[in-house]
Formats: sequence, C-alpha cells, structure tokens
Amino acid sequence: MDRRSTALVMTLATVMTCVASATAAAQDRDAFLTGQSIKCPGCDLSGANLDRRDLTGADLSGANLRGATFSRTILRGANLAGADLAGAPFKRHDLAGANLSGANLEGATLHRAILRGANLSGANLSGANLNAAVLTSANLKRAKLSQALLFQIEAGGADFTGADLSAALMASARLIVAKLDGADLTFADLWEARLTNASLRGATLTDANLHGATLLRADLSGATAERANMIRTNMRTANLSGAVLRGADFFQADLVDADLSRADLGSSRLAAAKLFNTNQTDTRFEGAIMPDNSVHP
Repeated sequence: MDRRSTALVMTLATVMTCVASATAAAQDRDAFLTGQSIKCPGCDLSGANLDRRDLTGADLSGANLRGATFSRTILRGANLAGADLAGAPFKRHDLAGANLSGANLEGATLHRAILRGANLSGANLSGANLNAAVLTSANLKRAKLSQALLFQIEAGGADFTGADLSAALMASARLIVAKLDGADLTFADLWEARLTNASLRGATLTDANLHGATLLRADLSGATAERANMIRTNMRTANLSGAVLRGADFFQADLVDADLSRADLGSSRLAAAKLFNTNQTDTRFEGAIMPDNSVHP
C-alpha cells in the first residue's frame, strides 16, 4: 500500500471514530434526558431542564451545564468534576459528598446549600454566593473564592489550603479546626468569625478584617497580616511565631499566653491589648503603640 492509500485509510478511520464518538455521546445525552441513565460525562446539557431529578451518584463530569435548571434536584454524591456550572442555581441544594473538583461555579448561587464532605478542590467559585452554606469537612484546596459570599458558613474541619479567598465576605463564618494554610485572605472580611484551633500557617491576611474574631489556639505561624484589623480579637494561646503583623490594629485584643516569638509587630497598635505571659523572644515592636499607650522605641 502506497503512502496516499495509507493516509486515506487513516483519515477514514479517524472520521469513523469521530462519528462513532458523536453518536455515542448523542445516545448518552438522549438516555440521560429521558431519565434512562444518570451517566452523561462530557455531555452538552446547556439549558437542559433537570428539575426534580434524583441525580444521586450521577456522572456528569466535564459536562456543560450552563443555563440548566435544577429546581429540587438531588445531586448528593454526584460526579461533577470539571463541569461548567457557571451561575448555577443551587440554593438549598443537597450536594453532600459531591465531586466538584475543578468545576466552574463562578457566580453560582449556593446559598444554604449542603456541601458537607464535598470535593471542591481547584474549583472556580469566584463571586459565588455561599452564604450560610454547610461546608463541614469539605475539600477546598486551591479553590478560587475571590469576592465570594461566605457569610455565616459552617465550615468546621474544611480544608482551604492554598485557596484564594481575597476580598471574600466571611463575617460570622464558623471555621473551627479548619485548614487555611497558605490561603490568600487579602482584604477578606472575617468580622466575628470563629477560627478556634484553625491552622493559618503562612496565610496572607494583609488588610483583612478580623474585628471581634475568635482565634483561640489558632496557628498563624509565618502568616502575613500587615494592617489587619484585629480589634478585640481573642487570640489566647495562639501561635504567631514568625508572623509579619506590621501596622496591624490589636486594640483591646486578648493575646494572653500567645507565642509572639520572632513576630514583627512594628508600627502596630496594641493599646489596651492583653499581653500577659506572651512569648516575646526576638519579637519586634519598633514604633508600636504598647498596651500602656507608650510608643516603643
């Protein structure tokens, strides 16, 4: 067989493979939309009506679900990895244990959604509404949550390692024992958030608002929190060793028994703060306003 014949055979084989794949995809889509199957990976389901469907354990990985409707749809344990769910209406939906890793959920509505134990690692949740959502033990490693609404979320034990939470609104969030190591919380609003026993090692909290937050026994070693609002925070026994806290406001903060070794508190405000029994080994206070209102030389 000459080269032309070989090339022709290969081209025909490729065309036949593509046709077969397209036919199989169409069959999968038809079977899914008629309720005969809950598996449709990679399908184009944009604008589809999925109302009142029980899609527990469904495989919709990589599917295009933009504009699809989900009224009273159950998605518990569904595989939505890499799916396009931008703007998805998931208010109060049950997505417990669902796999949403790498999914596009930009601008999605997840208000009061149940995401307990869900995998959202690497997902794009920028600008999404997760107010009062349940994220207990969820995996949000490296997730994009910039400017997301996270007011009053229940995220005990959740993993936000390396996540982008810049400018996220997280007032009254419950993040007890949560992991936020290396997370970007620049300009994040954590007003009265509960971070008891949380880990924020190496996190960035520059210009963040933690007014009245509870950071009891939290680990902020190596964190950067320049100009952060720490007014009236409870940081008893917290680990702030090696943290950069220049210009932060600790007015009336409780730092009793905290580890401040090697921390940089230069130009910070510590007026009326409680520093009893703190570890101040190699701590820098240059230009800081101390608890007695004196300025450190």
